[in-house]
Amino acid sequence: MRAMLLAGLSLSLALPAIGNDTKSVRWEHLWEKQALQTATWAGASYEQRLIASHNTFWPGVYAKCGEGARRAGVRAFRAVAVIDAKGNVSEFVVFSTDKALRCFAEEMVGKKYPAPPIAPFHEGFEITLGKS
Repeated sequence: MRAMLLAGLSLSLALPAIGNDTKSVRWEHLWEKQALQTATWAGASYEQRLIASHNTFWPGVYAKCGEGARRAGVRAFRAVAVIDAKGNVSEFVVFSTDKALRCFAEEMVGKKYPAPPIAPFHEGFEITLGKS
């Protein structure tokens, strides 16, 4: 499913990425949580609906933020969207200390997905930035 998402994409309140141990532990915790949630039948089913919704707004986010990140030398990054019971992204936690990715975090907060089967729901993204 992630391959479909990445292919379709070409690819907190965002926390400023400082890279200290506390944030690293939190990032790993969020990544593990999303892996557990999407490994369930309900999570995998929800992920399919999420992808369709994501693809409606991602091109605009990517157009606004991608070029600046590429100019800063970022080629790829990981992030986790924290999705509330109504489907709103309450946090988009980027797994990087690069400030050039702050735009993605700011743009993703507030985006709307379908309501998840459990909340908060954690969806992981592995984003590859294409060439200019």
